[in-house]
Amino acid sequence: MKPRELWRRLQQIVFHNILHADDTPHRIAWGVFIGAMIAFTPTLGLQIILYLPVAALLRANKVSGIPILFISNPFTAVPLYYTTWSVGAAVLHPEKEVTRATIKTWLGNTGRLLASTGGELWMGALVCGLIVALPSYFITRWGINAFRHLREVRRLPHGPMDRRTARRSKKNR
Repeated sequence: MKPRELWRRLQQIVFHNILHADDTPHRIAWGVFIGAMIAFTPTLGLQIILYLPVAALLRANKVSGIPILFISNPFTAVPLYYTTWSVGAAVLHPEKEVTRATIKTWLGNTGRLLASTGGELWMGALVCGLIVALPSYFITRWGINAFRHLREVRRLPHGPMDRRTARRSKKNR
């Protein structure tokens, strides 16, 4: 399968699963919000495991937030976590300037770096997560409401069973 076809198929699956979810627009958008927040946390590989109980606890849609969790993956981890760490460092230590020299010095002591930058990484994850999650919530909610309104106006079928009954009713007219 070509990359372009794969990308189209992935978009189709994601949009279809979110837009056709049998839940309220708020719960679906709430799931996307929680997924975006967890996507930025430094828990690569555990994010779905973290997302499902949090979504259940907060009564969000459990399926709608899973696609956004894949923002962080082995290919995007370094730029994503570098960005979240930089944002967290700027929030927690605004008086310190982060330069390449300081990063090279810190990378020399990787173990101590991980222990000392945990706060920065988590704070950056919180800030970056909110920056992405808040608009995602409102865009998702608006998109679902708009899609459902258009579906009602056009009387589009809701699923495969409705398509069959829609065809029969057209034949009977």
